[in-house]
Amino acid sequence: MSPPEGRGTSRFVRGRSRGSGSYRPYFYFRRNGRVIPAGGTRQPGSEQDSITRGIAQPRGWSRSRSDAVARRKRVTNASMDCSYLRPENYAAPEDALQVRSVLVDNPRACPGWRLYFMREEYVEGSEMAKRIISVEAHYQRNPLIYNITLIRQSGRFQLSAPVIMHDEQLKQVWPTLKEDLQRQPLRTLSTVAVAMHTVVVNNGLDEAADTILPAISTKDMYIPPRGRTRKIYVRPEDFVAVELISSISHARVDSMFAVRGIVSSVGEPTYGLAWQAFQCTRCYTEQSLRQRGTFSPRPYHCMKPLCSAKDNFLALRSSPYTRLSVRQIIRLEETSISLLTDYENTFTGELDIELRHDLVDSVQVGQEIIVTGVIKLRELCDNSEQPSTSAAAATSGDMQAYMRACSVQQARFIKPEFSERDLKVISMINSESNNFKLLVQSLAPEVHGHEMAKAGCLLSLLGEKVNVLLVGDPGIGKSKLLQSCAQITERGGFVSGKRGSQAGNQLGLNFSGRNKRVMDAGALLMASTAGHCMVDGVDKLASKQTLLLQSMQAGQLNMVLPGAFASYEAQPAIIASANPQRGLYDQSRYLLQNIRITMTLLREFHLVYVLLDKPSTTRDISLTEHVRALHAGSKKRSQIAARFVLKPKKSDSMCENTLNETSAVQANDDDDDDNDSIMQQDYDLDKRLEHSVQEHGELDLLPPILIKKFIAYARHHVKPLLNDASTKTIRRHFLELYRRSEIEHEQSQIGMGQLLGLICLSQARARLDLSSTVTPLHVRDVIAVVSESMAQTRLGAASADQASAPSSSSKGSQLQNFVRMMQLRSAALGRRIFEYEELKEMGTRAGIMTGVTKLVELANMGGYLLKKGVNMYEVVPH
Repeated sequence: MSPPEGRGTSRFVRGRSRGSGSYRPYFYFRRNGRVIPAGGTRQPGSEQDSITRGIAQPRGWSRSRSDAVARRKRVTNASMDCSYLRPENYAAPEDALQVRSVLVDNPRACPGWRLYFMREEYVEGSEMAKRIISVEAHYQRNPLIYNITLIRQSGRFQLSAPVIMHDEQLKQVWPTLKEDLQRQPLRTLSTVAVAMHTVVVNNGLDEAADTILPAISTKDMYIPPRGRTRKIYVRPEDFVAVELISSISHARVDSMFAVRGIVSSVGEPTYGLAWQAFQCTRCYTEQSLRQRGTFSPRPYHCMKPLCSAKDNFLALRSSPYTRLSVRQIIRLEETSISLLTDYENTFTGELDIELRHDLVDSVQVGQEIIVTGVIKLRELCDNSEQPSTSAAAATSGDMQAYMRACSVQQARFIKPEFSERDLKVISMINSESNNFKLLVQSLAPEVHGHEMAKAGCLLSLLGEKVNVLLVGDPGIGKSKLLQSCAQITERGGFVSGKRGSQAGNQLGLNFSGRNKRVMDAGALLMASTAGHCMVDGVDKLASKQTLLLQSMQAGQLNMVLPGAFASYEAQPAIIASANPQRGLYDQSRYLLQNIRITMTLLREFHLVYVLLDKPSTTRDISLTEHVRALHAGSKKRSQIAARFVLKPKKSDSMCENTLNETSAVQANDDDDDDNDSIMQQDYDLDKRLEHSVQEHGELDLLPPILIKKFIAYARHHVKPLLNDASTKTIRRHFLELYRRSEIEHEQSQIGMGQLLGLICLSQARARLDLSSTVTPLHVRDVIAVVSESMAQTRLGAASADQASAPSSSSKGSQLQNFVRMMQLRSAALGRRIFEYEELKEMGTRAGIMTGVTKLVELANMGGYLLKKGVNMYEVVPH
C-alpha cells in the first residue's frame, strides 16, 4: 500500500508519537445522531475546507504546539464544535446551554433575597420592598406570637390569618394580602418568608453583639459555630375555606386551596439535590446552580463581571444555597359532613398531596388532616419529576391535578362548620316530640321493623366505642342497614366479607405499588379515632378476625417487618353482621353454635341482636302498609327539608321537656323503695319506636344527609355528664345483671366492658336529645335496648329450657348437666385431668346415653374443657 500523497518519512505509527509532536487520535465522535470527525466539524464546501483541501498534510505534522495551546484556550461566548467538549455537561448536551448559575449578591436591606427570588433583582423603594418592610414591622410588633429563636432553629413558622389580617398598619401598605395569597400563593409566601428571614438575621446579629462569650471555642469552653441562616418556610393557616375535593377543577391551577380528608396511602420519601452552591477559587464569589436530573452540572465561568475564571470551582456543601429536595406523595380521601358516600357503588374523592421539606413524614395513614396548598398539574405517564405548571395544559386529557402542600393541620381539633340552615334544621329535629322515633324510622327505611336493632345502631353512631353485632337470617336487611350506617357516619369504612381475600386486604394495613413501597390504610385505620367500621359478613373473615379482636381490645394494629416493628392507633366502633352457619338461625342452639365467631370476639360486642324472619300475620300487614306508604309517597324523604323550614317549633328544645319529666320522675322515685329495679317498670320501648300509618298517620322521614349533620353536630357540640340519679340507676342495673349471670351460669360474662358500654350508651342517648346531662329517662331507654339484646341472645337457651322441662333431651340442657357433673366430679376427686372414657362415664351418670363426643367438642369450644393430649382433657374450674 502506497503512502498518502505529500507524506514524507514519518516517525508516527497510527497516531502514536515516538518523539516530539502532538497526539492525534484517529476516531470519530457520535452524539445525538451526528457523526463528528476528530478534526472538527468543518463542513465540505466551506472556505476553510477549500484552502486545506489542496494541501496534503501528513498525520501528526498538521499543527504546532502553539496551535494546540490556542485550541485548549476557551474564549468567552465562543461557539463549541461539539457538546462532548464540555465534560461537565456531556450527559445531557441538549440541556447544557439552558443551565446557568446565579450569582449570590444579596442586598444589605434584604440578606436572604436570593434564597427566595433567585432570578429577580431587588429594587429599593419598589412596591415589593415596601411590603417586605411592613411585614418585618408586623413581626417585630408581635414577639409573643413569633418566637424568633424557635423559628431560627426549626426553619418554619405558622402564619395565622386572624393575626396578620387584623394588623391595621400592615393593611395600609398591603391591603390585598389575602387576595394575593389566594391568587399568587407561591410569590406571596416568598415575600412573607423573606421578611421573616431578615428579622431572624438581624436578631442573630443583635444577640452576637450583646453576648459576653467569646466568638470562638477555647480550651475551657466550647462555643458552637454560628452558621448562616437557611431558608425559612411559611405555613399559612385559615386563609381559605375548606372545599370539597370533587369541586376542584383544572382551571384554577396555581391557586390556593384547603381540603379535608383522611390519609389513605403514604409513599416513600425521595431525596435529591435541588441547588448546589459553588465558590470561585480566584475571587471567592459564591454562586448557585440548579440541579436537575441524574447528572450534576458545574459552572463553566464565574458570574462576577471582572473575574475570568473558567474552572476550579469549589462546591459548598454547608452553604444555605445548597438545598436538598425532599418529597413525599400521600393520598387524601375526602371526608365531609355535606357529602354522602356509597361504598358499594361509587368511589370517594381522592387527591394526591406532595409534601416537601419538614412536612415529610409528618403524617401517617389513618390520620384526618386539613391540607392547605397550591394546585399543580403533572403528566400521567411522565417519568420526570418536574410537573407542568401551565394553565393551558389543563385542557389536555393527559394531565392530573395534585396539590403541593404548604401547611398540614390535625382535623381532630377543628370542628366542622355548619350553616344557618343546618342549625335551623337541627333545631327543628330536636323540637320533635319523639325525635328518637323519627331518627330510628329514618335509618334504613327500606328495612321494615327491627326498631330495637336500629336503635342500637343509632346509639352506636352517636356514641363512642359501642360495638354492635347483627345476626339473622339471610335477606332480612342486615347489609342494607350497615350501608345506611356507613353513609351517615362522619368518619367510617365499609368492608364486605362476600369479596373474600380482597375484603381481608381492605381491613388492615397492606403495601401496594410496583415495588411495594406504598402503605395503604384499611377500613379499621380509615375509621379510627371516634369513627365506625362496618363489616358485612364478619363470619366470612375467619383469617382476619384477629385484626378485629386486636383493634377492639388494644385499640391499635401492629405491623411486624424485617428488622422493624410499628403500631398504629385504630380505635373504631365496630358494627358487624353475620349469617348463620346452616342458612337459618336455630333457636335451639347457642349463639356460638350458629355463627363462625370466636367466643373472645363475641364478648367484645356490647349489643348483639338476632333478626329472625318469623311468620306473623300482624307483621305481614304492617309490612304491606310500609311498602304501600313508600310507593304512595307518604314516606318520601326528598321533601323533608322544605317541610322543616315551614314547620313551626313545638318547643325551644327537647332538653327542657326531658328535664321537666326527669324532675317529676325523680320526685316520684324518692317515695319508692330504693331496692326497686328500673326493669320492673312498665315501659316498652319497642312499641314506642314502632310506626303504623293507620294509627299515627304519615311520617316525614329524614334524608340521610340531615341525619349525618345532626349526628355530627351532636357529637362535636354535646358532651353530656352523668348526674347522681343516672349514676345510681346504672349501678343498680349493672349489679342486677351481674347477680343474674351468677345465678344462671351464663356463658357471656358480665364485666367492666359491659359497664363501660352502659355509660357510653347513656351518653349517646342524652346526646340524641342535645342534653348536657344524662337523666334516668335516658338510662331507661338504654336499659331497654340492652335488655332486648340479652333477651334475643338468650332466646335459644329459653326455648331449650322449655323443651327440656319434661325430658332432659335438648342439647342445651345436656351440655349444662354435663358441665355441672364434670365440675362436681373434679372437685370431689381433687384433680382436673380426665381421660375420654372417664368423661363418657360422667355423661352416663348425668343421664346422657348418646352424643357424648359432640358434647365434649362443645365443652371444649365453650372453654369448659381444655384438650391436653390424645383423649386427655382438663376441666376448667368454675
